[in-house]
Amino acid sequence: MEQPRDEAVDERAAELQDETEDEDLKDPEAAHVAADQILKESRERQEQADDLDPADAEVIRRSSEETAAEPE
Repeated sequence: MEQPRDEAVDERAAELQDETEDEDLKDPEAAHVAADQILKESRERQEQADDLDPADAEVIRRSSEETAAEPE
């Protein structure tokens, strides 16, 4: 599994600090650890999806409307 880039982790950590009300994530080191974990898990899900057979009827699929972020 590929490691998240330091820049991506730093950017996600900054977002977490800005977005959260969780006092623990206000700590830069805690936010960095959380961001690193989030990005690693995301990468794992992407890699896992690459291994799925698109013709398999047992695979759960979502439409873009279900996975798209809500506009702010």
